[in-house]
Amino acid sequence: MNKNTLALSALAAMVAALPVHAGVITNTGALGGTADASWSMMWRGINGSTGSGSLAQAALVTTIPSPPWEPNASGTNWIGVNSTATLSGFSAADGIHSVEYAFTTSINLATEQLVTGAIGYDNIFVGGFINGTFDSATGTYTPDAGGQFVSSASLLGPGNEAKAGFCRDGDGFLPSSSFPNCTVNFAFDLPAGIYSLTFVIQGDGTTDGFLLNQQGVTVVTQPTGPTETVPEPATLALFGAGLIGLALRRKAAVRNR
Repeated sequence: MNKNTLALSALAAMVAALPVHAGVITNTGALGGTADASWSMMWRGINGSTGSGSLAQAALVTTIPSPPWEPNASGTNWIGVNSTATLSGFSAADGIHSVEYAFTTSINLATEQLVTGAIGYDNIFVGGFINGTFDSATGTYTPDAGGQFVSSASLLGPGNEAKAGFCRDGDGFLPSSSFPNCTVNFAFDLPAGIYSLTFVIQGDGTTDGFLLNQQGVTVVTQPTGPTETVPEPATLALFGAGLIGLALRRKAAVRNR
């Protein structure tokens, strides 16, 4: 085996040894059917509207506005109060912020992780929160102090807080030309442990839904240094290939002297 072959073998071994990314947040509607055993939800009237409720298993939404919502797909489905994501007989006060929804799932992390993902929602995103308290009798979710991991400003950027998380010109964060990929990315660091994650949105009682797409939701072990970063596998592979190529060029230059 020549030195070039040894170098390529070393590169292959390095790439094979890279950490494997694995999903931690279960897709909304991952298993299909009519209800999602991995996601619960509550809702309550706000801004003068009345009514509340809760579901131990959020309903899968099969009647969706398409566009502007990202389409349902195998292993990923919008969830809401029912198949139409519409509250019958709900007393709406302002047509926009009349209902608040809390969509909740749980995760179990063996080590500190960087958690990233992509979400879609209708209408207004309030935030993503770790743990908190739940009152199913009133449909009220109360976040823990300091438990917010993403806000509307950090998700969409300052000035876009009032825009909906779907593809539509005007009121959507993403333009209509982005359809059918109508989700917005988020990322946060989380220590090892068991947590509930709750995403809160507000709507008008009509087609108010939530989608979490597992595509892009990954975990990577965090470094010990406070300012270090974890490069992606592709970046590490390219870096390793560059080092090996540099070494081969240097050896060739020595031989040609």
